[in-house]
Amino acid sequence: MAAACLAIACLLATPCTAAGGPKRLLLQALVPAVAPLPPPASEAAAPATGSCCQQLAAIGFSSNLPIVVLDTAGKKLEQKNVDVPLQLCTCSPASASATKKSFDVKLLKEGGKKNATGTQKNEFPFLGMPADSDWVLYGGDEVDLTQGMRNWLAYNLGRASGQYAPRTVWCEVFLVDDGAPALSPAHYHGIYIGLEKLKVAPQRVAVAPLEPPNLSGGYLFSYDNDNLEEGDVTFGPLQGWQHPFQMKDPKKAGPEALAWLTGYLQAFQDALEAPDWLIRSPSYTTFIDGPSWLDYFLLTELTKNPDGYRGSVYLHKDRDQPLAAGPIWDLNEAFGLCCGYPIEGWDKQGGWRFMICADPERCRVNPTDGLSRWRMWQDPRFSFGARARWAALRSGPWSDAVITQMVADVSALIRPAVLRNFDRYAAVLLKPWYSSAEQEWTTEVANLQDWLSKHLAWMDAAFAQSGAAPTTPAGRR
Repeated sequence: MAAACLAIACLLATPCTAAGGPKRLLLQALVPAVAPLPPPASEAAAPATGSCCQQLAAIGFSSNLPIVVLDTAGKKLEQKNVDVPLQLCTCSPASASATKKSFDVKLLKEGGKKNATGTQKNEFPFLGMPADSDWVLYGGDEVDLTQGMRNWLAYNLGRASGQYAPRTVWCEVFLVDDGAPALSPAHYHGIYIGLEKLKVAPQRVAVAPLEPPNLSGGYLFSYDNDNLEEGDVTFGPLQGWQHPFQMKDPKKAGPEALAWLTGYLQAFQDALEAPDWLIRSPSYTTFIDGPSWLDYFLLTELTKNPDGYRGSVYLHKDRDQPLAAGPIWDLNEAFGLCCGYPIEGWDKQGGWRFMICADPERCRVNPTDGLSRWRMWQDPRFSFGARARWAALRSGPWSDAVITQMVADVSALIRPAVLRNFDRYAAVLLKPWYSSAEQEWTTEVANLQDWLSKHLAWMDAAFAQSGAAPTTPAGRR
């Protein structure tokens, strides 16, 4: 997901109330923004003149989803780093590089104790989610023609398993970047998912802050192939991993901390690769949090996420605790859209994602893709643990009935906004093999549900099979 970055001083605590005069704040990545501190509750009770809801009513726009209006005071959001005043207001029907860009949203405010940028983070319950200063407005892409349902479904299935995954709220966005004095239908920017950005925080990745001399945690880091940017803090690579890891938090981890974590990961890898790996002490299992690794494995296999073991892979480690897998992130190509690099030979509903390298032609770009999980699958503790956990999830939050209802409910909820989004981006989204937006979206949602049903049935049958775990291809270890 290519995200822009938005900085906002604060949002008002009540819906349908416009932000006041903009102040200038420093942005961190594609879009800066700002609004004043919220007024007292007595002043915020009634919508102000020109508020979001009044502006939307004036152009005859209504939605069953929350609405977010971004006003950049005429500044175009076309560069990676922009410093621009921006007003943001929200209107909710509830009580409370692409053509269509996604945005990282960083809420900032002026006054009080400031950091090195001269700003102060502002924790706010954006769209009703637990208060924080860092958010994402995800606008979907041209790959997932369900308009973001794949990411939404994966995150909600992840949370249903008991592991942390980003919370999500569907919304519609207006972007006023032409300096117009009033909102117009031309400012409609489409359907978005407001979601939590991955970070260390009590309501997100809940690990203790790193406090030397104890270097055992906490850490949040990722493996994202070779997708590195200037300024990224990296360490590695290790044997079995082609590229370096990227430190996400703490962003200013020093050389000693990075060396400690590298050593820990190497010890885990050595234990996993050792000839006596099933009987040695310490075992590779000493280094990892078993439940999170099982749940990450099962979610990746359920979704058949092509990036599940090779890109957008997040790991975290709490202080004095083993290494945990996750959170999941960026599954727009999952659920049957793609599962091989290159694509040749991919199958649609059957097959294990972690065994992709059984056919070297399907993983010649990433020859280590999934091999660590393949190794673990040969350990009865892992493979039988996965079977037992799968059975538990399938009898509850991942049952056919629950998942089918999730897809049905969300598709009904977002359908009107999706069709408006198609109207806005028809030139990009409407494919020539479909006669209308309605046909395209309805068919794509049905395809998603069909793929899910068949892949779930395949996994049920695969887990039910008896016999030895599959062996690693000759020469692959």
